[in-house]
Amino acid sequence: MTARASVGVVGLGAMGLPMAVNLRRAGHAVTGFDVSAEAVASAAREGIATAVHPAAVSAASDVVLTMVWDDDALARVIFDAQTGLLASTALPRCTIDLSTTSVAVARRAGEAFASRGRAFMDGAVIGGGVAAIREGRSPLVVAGSAAAYADAMPVLAVIGRAEFVGPLGTAKAVKLINNLLVGVLTASNAEALSLGTSLGLAMSDMLAWLRDSDAGSNVLASYVGSRVERGRYPDGLIGHALMAKDLRLAAQLAEATGTAMSFPRFAEQAYLEFGRHRGATEPFPCAYEYFREASTRGAQLR
Repeated sequence: MTARASVGVVGLGAMGLPMAVNLRRAGHAVTGFDVSAEAVASAAREGIATAVHPAAVSAASDVVLTMVWDDDALARVIFDAQTGLLASTALPRCTIDLSTTSVAVARRAGEAFASRGRAFMDGAVIGGGVAAIREGRSPLVVAGSAAAYADAMPVLAVIGRAEFVGPLGTAKAVKLINNLLVGVLTASNAEALSLGTSLGLAMSDMLAWLRDSDAGSNVLASYVGSRVERGRYPDGLIGHALMAKDLRLAAQLAEATGTAMSFPRFAEQAYLEFGRHRGATEPFPCAYEYFREASTRGAQLR
């Protein structure tokens, strides 16, 4: 692939739009689509060409990136008989899904694109959040064909540091393991810090003491640290409902492989509970506020 390419971006939300903007600024011709009219309008204001459906994006692009909510959304984007990417008679050389979706849907998509003589890669953003996406420094993992990875590097390099991790489905597995760790660590940190607050310890003090301790982690420093130091959580964090979805996917992957695990299902239920009390779309680290409220009302996590 040449240094300048026609790139499609399907999903112009908190992550997809900054990707599209950076790709346009890097000199690529970018065409975007989103089910949200507001998101499409935002992309247009950034000088990004917009399409009426994914099939039109497919026809206009050498490479297509997808960044959508879940398996169902990705399946519609790819397989819809009238508007999906595969409905186009002209397909991109490579399609890369960067959503947090299952290994199963990645493999299904890979087979479908391969039957049309085109490459499909599964990928994921595994850190940095929206700030890293905006700055073009996101850590990425991608999987599938090594040749397709090399071909897509001029596009991937605009987004961040992309590492090839193996056969199709591997990147999704890495992402789900990442989010399992993040979800469980966030919930356990929230509960432990709530205990400290109940004992009269200041959050800022706990953060300072624990940051470099054996219990310190990027989760503790980045999410809770931002809340303490700036008064808010970082921009673009997924909500409780999406974290519960990711944990459910991790549990399903464990069950499919016969791996004995308890934390994914427990943590999934925890985030559903957080969502019921704090709001399904509220940033997932506000699990801490849930525990503080639970302490005052005498409720326990079900």
